[in-house]
Amino acid sequence: MRTLGASPSLRAGLLFLVSRLAVAATLLVMAATARQGAVQHEWATGTEWLDRFAGWDSYHFVRIATLGYLPPGLECCDQAFFPGYPLLMAGVAPLVGGSVTAAGLLVSVLAGVTAAALLWRLVADDARGGPVAARRAVLLLTLAPCGFFLVAVYTEALFVALALGAWLLASRRHWWWAGTLAALAAGVRVNGLFLAAGLVVMYAVQWHRDGRPRPRTDVLALGLPVVGVAAFMVHLHSLTGSWNAWQEAQDEGWERTTAMPWTGMAAAWQSLLDSPDAWLAASRAADIVAVLLGVAVCILLAAQRRWAELTYLALSLSVVLCSTLWVSAPRYALTWFPVYVALATLPDRTAYRRLYAVLLGLSAVLLVAATWAVATRHWVA
Repeated sequence: MRTLGASPSLRAGLLFLVSRLAVAATLLVMAATARQGAVQHEWATGTEWLDRFAGWDSYHFVRIATLGYLPPGLECCDQAFFPGYPLLMAGVAPLVGGSVTAAGLLVSVLAGVTAAALLWRLVADDARGGPVAARRAVLLLTLAPCGFFLVAVYTEALFVALALGAWLLASRRHWWWAGTLAALAAGVRVNGLFLAAGLVVMYAVQWHRDGRPRPRTDVLALGLPVVGVAAFMVHLHSLTGSWNAWQEAQDEGWERTTAMPWTGMAAAWQSLLDSPDAWLAASRAADIVAVLLGVAVCILLAAQRRWAELTYLALSLSVVLCSTLWVSAPRYALTWFPVYVALATLPDRTAYRRLYAVLLGLSAVLLVAATWAVATRHWVA
């Protein structure tokens, strides 16, 4: 197995680490400037600076890591969150003084650094890529508007690191390792199943190019993510008596149900119009823009004939598109790594370089705005 390519990929990871430290410091300065008091929540640590990096969904992960699923007196809705991240938080907590919140933060930071290094290597290895394209991809990830969540107690950093690791290994035909990482990714977010679907397409493309009469035994590795998710569903059934406990928690906790895309779009637009303040309106508008940009990149991936990447992105996007609740789409987009690959590997022409510069500048401005919204506890989802 080839190495990551120590020098340039390591530099990419270190650059990303510096950027996250800058985002974290900016957040703390913004919170102090806005005179934000201590975070008031039953699962807050009481350490003011640390609590700035936990909020909203973070408390579900903290509770699961501390008490497990559905402790006495709590019937919903922690089961809407997969167990991989909370389990890792619980495992790392003894190394950071027993704080699962600090453990979650540490995991996210290290995972984000790993993701940046893997993204650099993946794009550098790509037939349309190379070092310049790899640098562009990492910068797109670094300046992603909702990049704060890559240095917070959230699953995005861990998921994208595992997904990129699985994708890179699969591209190098290390299928058992790829299947194992994909299974771990599926233990963190349901998108791991979409990752597995993309890997199935990649395997089929490799099989076709090789002209083999039948697949090798390593095709069985593609089933590992399904086995992991099935085990989680069995566990939830043992606790709730329902085989559909995960979806039921989504419905009860967030009123998220399946709908046709135009129904979801109409609901998202109405939610934007009904927003009671400018911050929530901006968040709702960002949800719509993120989904539409995702659709545009799907078209680009089809034009580039990146069938495996298209499969993963289209399925990930469809979860939002075919839902009555288009919330948190810009945050979900952090895990849509084919977006970075597709945009970074466009033909290197003058018009593209100008477009890329505009994208980076706009992303940087939005990153600052979103970080301010988090620091002042406005809605960013």
